[in-house]
Amino acid sequence: MKSIKSIFSVLIISSILISCGYQLRGSADLDSLGEIRVVSNGYTSISKLLVNRLGSSVLAQDSDLDTYPIIKIMSISGKKRQLSVNSSGRVDEYEISKSLDYELLLSENVKIKNTINASASYDFNESQMQGTKEQELIANNAIDRVLVRKLIHKIRSKIKSSSPR
Repeated sequence: MKSIKSIFSVLIISSILISCGYQLRGSADLDSLGEIRVVSNGYTSISKLLVNRLGSSVLAQDSDLDTYPIIKIMSISGKKRQLSVNSSGRVDEYEISKSLDYELLLSENVKIKNTINASASYDFNESQMQGTKEQELIANNAIDRVLVRKLIHKIRSKIKSSSPR
């Protein structure tokens, strides 16, 4: 009897999820991006993540600009600000924001410049400085992953919109 109730409850929950349109997201189709060259002014964590995420991409120098498409990471800037303070006037929470300026070169004549922003926050605890530094590092890594995901999404949409049908 107990197994019948559990099976019935699983079926009810499944049918509710299906009826509201919920579905698992598939993996990103990065094969459609082809061979994209990544040009960066330094081997930053974002350029490293981008090359790893695109798989077959090459981290190129400015002199290797012979095949298209090319993504140039122009600059990465970041800032940190106080998000909240506690009752004694000490910082309780910080926000880290990063901005990524890039240029997408689809051909010799088609160049798209844009900026992507991402931010994250973390709790600050004076008595646990090691843990706070770890939280800051985790927040920075999360921001980098978000920036790379947004950049890949932008690249994919620009390549699809510029390709002839």
